Amino acid sequence: MSKIRHLIDYFIPDNYQLHLDISKAKRQFSGQVVVTGQPLSHEIRLHAKGLTISQLSTDTNSQPRWRQDSDEIIIDDGNAHQITVSFSGQINETAMNGLYLCKYRLDGKNCELFATQFESHYARQCFPCIDEPAAKATFDISIATDDPDDSIVLSNMPGHLQSDGVWQFDTTPRMSTYLVAFVGGKLVSTSGVTKNGVVVSAYATPAQPTSSLDYALTTAIKSVEFYEDYFGVNYPLPKLDNIALPDFSAGAMENWGLITYRETALLITADSSEASRESVATVIAHEISHQWFGNLVTMNWWNDLWLNESFASLMENTAVDYIYPEYNVWDDYEINDVSAALKRDAMADVQSVQQDVSSPDEIATLFDSAIVYAKGERLLKMLLAYIGEPAFRNGLTSYFKKYQYSNTTADNLWDELSRASGLNIKELMNPWLTRPGYPLVAVSLRDNQLTMRQHEFVIGRNPDQDKTWPIPLFTTSPSLPKLLNTQQHTVTWDNPSQFVMFNANDAAHYITQYSYNLLSNIVNNLDQLGTIDKIKLLRESLLLSSADLQDITQTVDLARCAQNETNSAVLSTLSGIIGNLDILVQTDTNDELSLKHFAGQLFSSQFNRLFNDNTSSNRSINDRKALAAVLARSVYGNNQSAINYCLHQYHDHIDNLAAIPGDIRPTVLSSAIKYDDNQVFDDLWQIYQSSQDADLKIDLCAGLTSVISQDRISQLLSYVTNSQLVKPQDVIYFVAWLFANKHARTTTWQWLRDNWPWIRQTFSGDMGYDDFARIAGNNLCSTDELAEYDRFFADVTAKDQVLVRTVRIGHDSIVNRVRWIQRNQPVLGELLKKYQ
Repeated sequence: MSKIRHLIDYFIPDNYQLHLDISKAKRQFSGQVVVTGQPLSHEIRLHAKGLTISQLSTDTNSQPRWRQDSDEIIIDDGNAHQITVSFSGQINETAMNGLYLCKYRLDGKNCELFATQFESHYARQCFPCIDEPAAKATFDISIATDDPDDSIVLSNMPGHLQSDGVWQFDTTPRMSTYLVAFVGGKLVSTSGVTKNGVVVSAYATPAQPTSSLDYALTTAIKSVEFYEDYFGVNYPLPKLDNIALPDFSAGAMENWGLITYRETALLITADSSEASRESVATVIAHEISHQWFGNLVTMNWWNDLWLNESFASLMENTAVDYIYPEYNVWDDYEINDVSAALKRDAMADVQSVQQDVSSPDEIATLFDSAIVYAKGERLLKMLLAYIGEPAFRNGLTSYFKKYQYSNTTADNLWDELSRASGLNIKELMNPWLTRPGYPLVAVSLRDNQLTMRQHEFVIGRNPDQDKTWPIPLFTTSPSLPKLLNTQQHTVTWDNPSQFVMFNANDAAHYITQYSYNLLSNIVNNLDQLGTIDKIKLLRESLLLSSADLQDITQTVDLARCAQNETNSAVLSTLSGIIGNLDILVQTDTNDELSLKHFAGQLFSSQFNRLFNDNTSSNRSINDRKALAAVLARSVYGNNQSAINYCLHQYHDHIDNLAAIPGDIRPTVLSSAIKYDDNQVFDDLWQIYQSSQDADLKIDLCAGLTSVISQDRISQLLSYVTNSQLVKPQDVIYFVAWLFANKHARTTTWQWLRDNWPWIRQTFSGDMGYDDFARIAGNNLCSTDELAEYDRFFADVTAKDQVLVRTVRIGHDSIVNRVRWIQRNQPVLGELLKKYQ
């Protein structure tokens, strides 16, 4: 049970009449809100944080007794049905929540937008309200600005500029405060209409070419049409705006009718990579699915956040697979989302998908992408595969129609899916959602007896041998059971040479450990496996070695067996294996040289196929997606042809780096930093400062952070805390990539400790605040660094309790990494000698 006192227990809002006067020049706003609703107590409480209240009245008392306490207004009037509050506040200039400023440059001038980010509990920083998801109400919003450059103001509903200079917006449907949004400034746009008449638009600042919105608009229109058909419920608003903001903390936010994005999550140019196109499509599809799952029907409280995010994560891939089947998004889901979920969910102190929230400050820490998004998505995909798509869709349609404009818990969804499928969905899903971790199924064959035994899979401690899950097995044999809900099950297996695979197509959230004879059958039939099963086999081998259930010999051997694969997702998996093996070797040692030689051999045939022929202009989408991994690992492997290719690309496009094909641009820029003259660093930094191309800036960051010079590393880190040089939203890229750079890790770790007060001041309360502790935990890899990590974060968590779980997992990650290195470093050294 939540320990939070819910303000909806004092007053149920029905409507907000909200007017705001916004002054970007003065960095402040003022306004009035009239809240109408039903009193339930002897007093009324409204959320209001950082606001100055100048006047307050109710429909029963023009001057009631009231006081401000922390982030609440307490009103001693239990009979009021209407509260009117006049207020003012400051526009945020650094924090990207509440009402804040977005900055960009146009024609050499500094320009600004105002925008909002109210999830999870930041609406209270903009106007007095009951800032809880269950407190749904309608909103009548009007906004005035004092800047003549604010050529357009957008909100959730259609609006128009009145003769008095005020933007008036139509009344919203019943919705939660965290979904209210408005953006104002100078904007460019493009629009279209869905087959059911919804006006869909895409917006950006004038610093971006209008053509960069075309791909987003097409994707958004197709997504709305897809979901209307899939869910059997039409999009309920008359318009859907999608806007790229130059400053944005998260990737995107699903505000009803006005979705906000980072520029990199919405804008696509002719030179954008296939990875960027696929990523933008999935982000758009994710946010638009929220218009139903999250906005039309909303979780009752934040402990069911996964109801929003897990479902949207599943639907993003479902929609994009339909709209752009050529992307094969389920392959990329496998190497990205599934890999992240399995790695994080194997940690001893990981949170469960469904997590209690005991204070508002904890809400930000719930947005763990590997658990709430990726694991939750995987569990819903498992459920869909188990009950079938017809039952799944019928259950969703019933759920949306029954609970539209209302709030729900997970049980409400399970009830509708149970009715549609005829199965007890709650009984199946609750063990997966309410407990952390996942099972390993050990499968052995002896004397014609095939035995399946499940136990907890965990890295860093002994597994609980008695813990069981109801596991949909999804085997390739119809003679095996569909569900394993006991600890062990044995069947007669008359054909020992028969090929059998568990968790085919990786449909369930478990991993398999095969006995030698069963694994040999699979490896001997590798060509018969689909892409996802090949990826699964490679990944599970690495996971088993991480848990000390085997050494890395099998992983290396499997990688060699797959070296002639041409699928981009398999090649990305092989690249990831090289990255994991690189952790085992010290810089500038013979082992590192041997590993690089091995990587060069592993990718040589694919490099020759993709880069040494005359058909580059006719590459398939799969091959274009494979370019990044193949070129990066070929350069890592000291393939001189690959290095020369990168340097030629750099010099051929020195006057227009944006024209370097987006798929290979990060590797080209990194190679220029490493293998060209010292002037490259200064040139790239100057371009980073002047460019308004968000994709190019990220690639420039990737190049700059690959630098080896300690002076240059320190120089970069000195820039990071200057918001005039590096936007706060982009700081995490510099920190993460410098941590991943072996030459920069020690310096970056010291920088993080020295600058933690700045990190806390700038990012505390932000969804990405705990990323800094997580990144350190994911990269430090020695006993000395472990001791430093523990000492430093002991003091940090004493002040910031919200970081306790992240720091604890970071500690476990370093411990496990040190143990893995100690066990496998000598093994790898001997293995690599065989492949010289």
